[in-house]
Amino acid sequence: MASMKHVHLFRRYLTIALTLFQSLISCLFNFPILIKITDSFLSLYFLVFCDLRPVTVDLDDGETTVHFWISGHRRISRPNLVMLHGYGGNSKWQFVHQVSDLSKSFNLFIPDLVFFGKSYTKNADRSVEIQARSIAGGLKKLGCDGTGRGRISVYSISYGGFVAYKMAEMWPEMMEKLVIVSSGVGFTQQQKTAEMRKHGGDCSKMLVPKTPMDLRMLVKISTNTGLTFVDWIPDFILSQFIAVMYEKNRQELLELAKNLLEREEAELHVISQKTLIVWGDKDKVFPLEHGYRLQRHLQNSRLEIIKETGHAVNVEAPSTLNNLITSFVLSV
Repeated sequence: MASMKHVHLFRRYLTIALTLFQSLISCLFNFPILIKITDSFLSLYFLVFCDLRPVTVDLDDGETTVHFWISGHRRISRPNLVMLHGYGGNSKWQFVHQVSDLSKSFNLFIPDLVFFGKSYTKNADRSVEIQARSIAGGLKKLGCDGTGRGRISVYSISYGGFVAYKMAEMWPEMMEKLVIVSSGVGFTQQQKTAEMRKHGGDCSKMLVPKTPMDLRMLVKISTNTGLTFVDWIPDFILSQFIAVMYEKNRQELLELAKNLLEREEAELHVISQKTLIVWGDKDKVFPLEHGYRLQRHLQNSRLEIIKETGHAVNVEAPSTLNNLITSFVLSV
């Protein structure tokens, strides 16, 4: 009798244990807990090791919210550097390899572009201009108004380059120097169409991946090495990354990409700021020839080419890129 009682008790505990284990596995696979934990560690890294703190700025009576990471202790002796990311996640994930070094030389202002990370707007506009106005508006509220110590230099990559260029055009008094990395600024519609055809037509879906296969393809196109370790990451982890980075504002991100890719651009304005153009010689998104073209268009510019590097220079050659940015911005 006692033996049967122990058997039933064992079965009950075993059932409870299996149910808890099943719930844990379901949580790991279906809820993006791993990516959220990693994202939290990145926030801790920014706070503790890079002396950065999160700030949220509301614009237009709350219609637009822009999230920034900014230097916790700004120094008068250091210039202000704004870092504008591209597609591929929020600012933390894209600049994690660079912020520690750059924070030692600059007062950093690192926004999430609108619909990336924690930045959002109720405005229906999906143009580069709304991004530029939102970032510039946030910077002005943070003291970067273009006067005295409020002037900025901007480092931008890929999609961020379009935003930075528009800011340089609209607020020349605000921006002192500009770094453009791997950006298709000034593409004609014909050039956009030609590049899109190389990657299967609708690049907006490639920029906003929906499946692990899409994400692996984006990484493969963006890097020269292909970051082969991504092939070994389980699908459920890549799915979690997609859920955290893209699902909340998927439609808006697609609309931003379509506006950029399909909009007929006017003739590219010649900006006055001293400009550093950086390109990977193996860039498959915006081939190197476009870097040369942009350098010819801007007389007050120079082009630096990083060998054996693809589109994601910030991931494949962060130290080299940091050295170029630092020497350029700090030079008199």
